[in-house]
Amino acid sequence: MWTKFHNSYLTDGCWSPVRPAVFFTSRMDGCLDVWDYMFKQNDPTLSLQVCDEALNCLRIQEGGSLMACGSHSGNITLLELSESLSQQQRNEKASVTQIFERETKREKILESRYRELKLKERARSQQEEKSPEDDEENPEELVEEAEKNFWFTVEQEKAGIEKKEREAEK
Repeated sequence: MWTKFHNSYLTDGCWSPVRPAVFFTSRMDGCLDVWDYMFKQNDPTLSLQVCDEALNCLRIQEGGSLMACGSHSGNITLLELSESLSQQQRNEKASVTQIFERETKREKILESRYRELKLKERARSQQEEKSPEDDEENPEELVEEAEKNFWFTVEQEKAGIEKKEREAEK
């Protein structure tokens, strides 16, 4: 769950004290966004232009029916929230818990998949680094080793022949 890009920065946010699926955010352009995860998850349920300057802080009453919004110049706007935003719906807490548990599981699955792909990519790049070197170095190393073995054998044969000639001369 995340918000879409918006030109205006977020300045504050708070959860509803009575509705577990509702939270509020304030923005630099003076808008108050109301998010209700039971209704929409990727867009605010309601956007309200509170003032023409930046909203810096939000505070909500414990009962959840009143909200104060403070602006950059120190003005405070008191908002009365509707009953749908200030009274908990039936089974809302269990539903929100399920949403967050599902999102947590999804995030863990995505993280493990990302790690798995990263490991596969690293293994593939290491294999690609070794393979061309092995293909290029192995034939050269084999030829070098074969030449060494050949000249070693030639030297041994030559020494053996010289030894036999010396023994024959004696």
